[in-house]
Amino acid sequence: MRAWRNLPATTAAVAWARVNGATFTLGPDLFVECAGMRPRSYGRGGTTVGNAWLHGGLGGPQRRRHELRHADQYALLGTTGFLALYGLNALATRNLPHRNVFERWAGLADGGYATGRLRPAERATPSSGWCSTVVPDGAARAREDAAHRGG
Repeated sequence: MRAWRNLPATTAAVAWARVNGATFTLGPDLFVECAGMRPRSYGRGGTTVGNAWLHGGLGGPQRRRHELRHADQYALLGTTGFLALYGLNALATRNLPHRNVFERWAGLADGGYATGRLRPAERATPSSGWCSTVVPDGAARAREDAAHRGG
């Protein structure tokens, strides 16, 4: 069902990935990993569009699990709904992953976001969900860029 609902967005993403040098792996769940893409042809450490995960080289089962959850979000909300709500949430949270409800639902640790030291005002509360303060793993992007350059 997810693959069918995400098909239009997935098709566009796979075309974009092909133009940007990706190699493709199709999983048994019809989730397409588009690895080895040129730097800056995708967001952060990777981007999921529909059922396609676009990245430069930060694969692995945990990241895949995180990105699969984003694919579920696409299927649940539809492409337009997901993009609109994710974008609004990013604006409201200053694009900080640990505050973004979609990143939290996808699993911050699986997405490569390291937990940081809690400030009292940011401790998890029942209304804030299970998430605590995290910081993006900046070293991850550097490793990805180095892997893409072959170094």
